[in-house]
Amino acid sequence: MGISPKTIVGVPTSTAVVIGTFPKSSSYTPTNIRSLKDLERIYGGLRSNKLPSLVINQFFENGGKNVWIISLGTSPFRTATPFLKGLSLLSQIPSFNMLIIPETSLLSAKEAEKIFRTSVPLVEKYRAIYFLDPPQQDGRPLTVKDIVLWSRAQGSIRHPNVIVYYPRIHMASQTASRVTVTIPVSGSMAGLFARLDETRGVWKAPAGTEATLQGVVGLEYAPSPQEMNTLTSVTVNTLKHIPSSTYVAWGARTFSSDPEWKYISVRRMALFLESSIRQGTTWAVFEPNDEPLWAKIRQSVETFMQALFWKGAFQGAKAQQAYFVKCGRETTTTTDQAAGLIHILVGFAPLKSAEFVLVKIQQEAGPIPFRNTP
Repeated sequence: MGISPKTIVGVPTSTAVVIGTFPKSSSYTPTNIRSLKDLERIYGGLRSNKLPSLVINQFFENGGKNVWIISLGTSPFRTATPFLKGLSLLSQIPSFNMLIIPETSLLSAKEAEKIFRTSVPLVEKYRAIYFLDPPQQDGRPLTVKDIVLWSRAQGSIRHPNVIVYYPRIHMASQTASRVTVTIPVSGSMAGLFARLDETRGVWKAPAGTEATLQGVVGLEYAPSPQEMNTLTSVTVNTLKHIPSSTYVAWGARTFSSDPEWKYISVRRMALFLESSIRQGTTWAVFEPNDEPLWAKIRQSVETFMQALFWKGAFQGAKAQQAYFVKCGRETTTTTDQAAGLIHILVGFAPLKSAEFVLVKIQQEAGPIPFRNTP
């Protein structure tokens, strides 16, 4: 009768990898940490002059719980070579979903580009998101014009698995001599993604008043509404200060020119489904590649998709409007059968991103009696 189909379990979506230099550590050995205590014990803790340690602090503070560190040693670098060596070690990490290399912001544009070009195909291969930190023009803070020109020149790295945010953030300094320190927001956003994944689901757009950033005390620059629109047009997401001294993520777009993958939540949902279904159907590998197997696969995947539908992951009032699963003659040819290949086609109606359009509203103040409108 063959093996019975098994329940598909959603894969984790919030494991980060940080590549960079640290106060102490043995180099080029991927190590998993789960807390700031681990960071202190293994890597020397927080230092204002060690950007990766501050980024990891922000990751934990904003809700992240699981990070792999690939240390490049303790000395700063001006070339891409050590970072490329670090990227070559990603294959040693069992699973990850987010990549952060914050010290690209300290490199020249030429050296940073080498890292970007290497990173993009790797995050595609591992179905991960890359929080890309642009170089800071020889240490000078990027203006809106700078980041727009930079974005328009990045045709070779435009990819739906890449995300860019602007501006950098201010966080409390770890030394008495400085009140604040300025860092990229990549760690903060990765932590925010982790927090929203846990509380709302990977399908929730990481933007808006719910997307609050913890431990942030200021922005390097506050874009105007017009500048925010300009940045959105070049697929750069912005941060915003709202009343009550809260800082939030205000954009939710990927760094892709493909309209299908415009929104972060849609892309991450697709990566989540692909990874979960791939992992959850490995039981089929030794089964005869024919209709009885295909039917079991359809049953497993449809059960998984139905559970997500009940959680509110898709649009549609009925399951038929929210998703479909195909696995059979229409997806798997006789040539595929002979080669031992099965093709599963899954379609879903994604929830649209909660990106915001600026609307001007005039309102009257003071209590006004409610009246029924005939």
